[in-house]
Amino acid sequence: MKLKIFYILIILTLAQTSLYSQSSCVGTPGQVKWSYWLNFSSYPDSSDLTALENFPTHPDGTQLLGSLKMPQNFADNYASMIRGYIYVPQTATYKFNITGDDRVAFYLSTDDNPANKRKKAEVKTYTETDEHNKEANQTSSAITLTAGQNYYFEMYNYESAWSDHMTLFWRKTANPDTTWLVIDYNYLKEYVCGQNCAVRGTPCNDGNSLTSNDQQDGFCNCVGTYPTTNTCVGQKGLTEAYYYDNIVGSYVEPDLVNAAKFPLVPDRKENLLGAYGPLVPYTNDNYGTLVQGFLTVPISGMYEFNITGDNQTYFFLSKNDSIQYKQYHQAIVIYGVDENEHNTSSFQNISPLYLEKGKYYYYEFRHKENGWRDHFNLFWKTPFYESKEWKRVPNFYLYDYNCEISCISQGTPCNDGNPYTKNDQYNNNCQCVGTPCSGTDCDDLSVSYQSYESCAATKNLLNNAEGSWVSCNTSPNPNSARSTLTKWIKYDFGDVHKFQGTRVWNYNVANETNKGFKNVTVDYSEDGTTWHALGTSYLWQQAPGTSDYSGFAGPNLNDVKARYILISAIDTWGNSCAGFSKITFDASLCSAKGTACDDKDPLTKHDQFDANCNCRGVNINCATDTLKLENLTLSEASYKAVKEIKATSLVPKPKNISFTAGNDIVLLPGFDTKDSTVFSADIANCLQTAFVQNKLESNKSVDSTATEFSAKDTLNNKTKKIIFRLNKPAQVVLTVKNASEQIVTTIIDDYYQNLGTQIKFLPTNKLAKGQYWVELKADKEVLRESLIVDN
Repeated sequence: MKLKIFYILIILTLAQTSLYSQSSCVGTPGQVKWSYWLNFSSYPDSSDLTALENFPTHPDGTQLLGSLKMPQNFADNYASMIRGYIYVPQTATYKFNITGDDRVAFYLSTDDNPANKRKKAEVKTYTETDEHNKEANQTSSAITLTAGQNYYFEMYNYESAWSDHMTLFWRKTANPDTTWLVIDYNYLKEYVCGQNCAVRGTPCNDGNSLTSNDQQDGFCNCVGTYPTTNTCVGQKGLTEAYYYDNIVGSYVEPDLVNAAKFPLVPDRKENLLGAYGPLVPYTNDNYGTLVQGFLTVPISGMYEFNITGDNQTYFFLSKNDSIQYKQYHQAIVIYGVDENEHNTSSFQNISPLYLEKGKYYYYEFRHKENGWRDHFNLFWKTPFYESKEWKRVPNFYLYDYNCEISCISQGTPCNDGNPYTKNDQYNNNCQCVGTPCSGTDCDDLSVSYQSYESCAATKNLLNNAEGSWVSCNTSPNPNSARSTLTKWIKYDFGDVHKFQGTRVWNYNVANETNKGFKNVTVDYSEDGTTWHALGTSYLWQQAPGTSDYSGFAGPNLNDVKARYILISAIDTWGNSCAGFSKITFDASLCSAKGTACDDKDPLTKHDQFDANCNCRGVNINCATDTLKLENLTLSEASYKAVKEIKATSLVPKPKNISFTAGNDIVLLPGFDTKDSTVFSADIANCLQTAFVQNKLESNKSVDSTATEFSAKDTLNNKTKKIIFRLNKPAQVVLTVKNASEQIVTTIIDDYYQNLGTQIKFLPTNKLAKGQYWVELKADKEVLRESLIVDN
């Protein structure tokens, strides 16, 4: 009986799909449907709308209209669409005009086929309802409409805030009357096609006796959970993102991959809505992300994938449910792109591939964020969506990766999702738990309040006295050029630093903000005796005394070198006591000229501080490879990348092309070197030669690829520190195996060119008691250390 139902569902889906571009989509005359999508997290535009999984036939709400004028002042942060058909009783030539707020656009087809629609008019900034001449593209060119022909159209409104409206007008070009008229019911017909499916989560029967929890996916597919012997396949609909904070740089490799706490000791995690995140973008800088899971599909067929991200994003998709084959399909965003910018990089896409219903496919995100925007997204085009646009992959088709041994440090604040607990934090078993509470405590926002980080430059500040500094007595100023008795504070940074910007939080205690510094002088010194004034004086704004105070940008020290910073109050905002809550400095260590350092550039050697406190090395000239190819589709130019270049589908053409990369030049399938092509790429050998030469210059051995291997150093009873020294560039694989030689987790599987001492943290909270092996492979060398877990 289940098999018969299965065939019926297929027939209905195919029949429904065949209707979309046919004239049978023309519905009731005299009306059109207005559809809207609510709760856009950012300023809405067309790319935000088409990326929604439920666009266009699953809106949050609809309303039938008798004219092309949508409701006014409906809501904020939403997008809406009107689509249908325009027809005229007599052939004539028309011009169309659109007004709206915030942005609106009008598309018209050459006939009843939606595929033939083209943009005819738009407003990129808001207009009044009857303001017809604000923008040049607000009015269309002259368009001849034939009597009896139905013309498909679409109208879009993208609203952020305040007054929202959208109206489409027209007038005949032959009519001397220049009055714009609203297009009304006399010339409209409804569009009635589109998927009409059961709501996602509706119980159903997928026709397979082996599956469980069969549910409709909202797109006319009945999807059940298939059995699997892979114990790593976890909870359906759960997508966990692990975040690693305070990691500088813009690259997954080496910045994130080389970080000691990656991948097993994250600082925080959150549950995502799908294969995209974070939940609240544009809020964090200098962090990395790891997402692991399994992807399934509701019907077998051809699927395309695309990723976006900032600053750098890697995506891996296995050919099956094994992590071993995760590099079978890959996509990468080398430099940051916008959330819905799909065509910037040649490597954002995974070519169409056949995926089978009932199978699990392992996937993984690695994402490194430096500054500004932060996001990573997996999009797909599927056989079952009506709109063939890139859609974000939602949780419904995803399963958690259940074999991670990652553990967030005990005591880290979190949210266990239970409103009847307080003081939520991670426990010794890596779980987020809170203390049960009842009564008013659970309703009190202070129960779940988390104090702001005391030394973060961009966090808000509490408004209590404990978070501020104040002085009510004067004392001799360290700078004799200042008034003899003043209120001042002197910072000693231990060594000379180079200083840039500052951020200041004035005295923020509620009802006492008049104690805050008002007019202020700033002095700096290298020895504490000779002082130099930074400008004349500065006016510090009075604090508001609220708990959401975020401070203000303070004086910029413009790269001065100093060990001591002296801040003196000329006066206050009205109180005899003087103080402020916090100040942060952007500074870097300034060692003496010639002091050895690391400029973090693998293409330099003999790194030293110069006279301006900059760590610089001598270029070892390993980054230039010249590709002399004929009949290239690429323009004649030098292509450079700090880390990596990938090349594909190059066709002979007489041009000179230069590729320059710091780590890798990867030639993908489709790279063509026909005719008299000469190609060379020798980056790895060059780096290794330079490394060996440096070692010989310093009389150090270069025989062993890796040395000093240790897995016994203990940070605490639940975290081990693995240390090894890499002496040559090598493919490094670092794994943890159990007593049966089965791999428990892989910590490193990458080509390392950053040489020297390497550190990785290994949490043991989720490991059962017993003996384990930590195994390091560096090229052909294999080093092993025994690890006993007894807690």
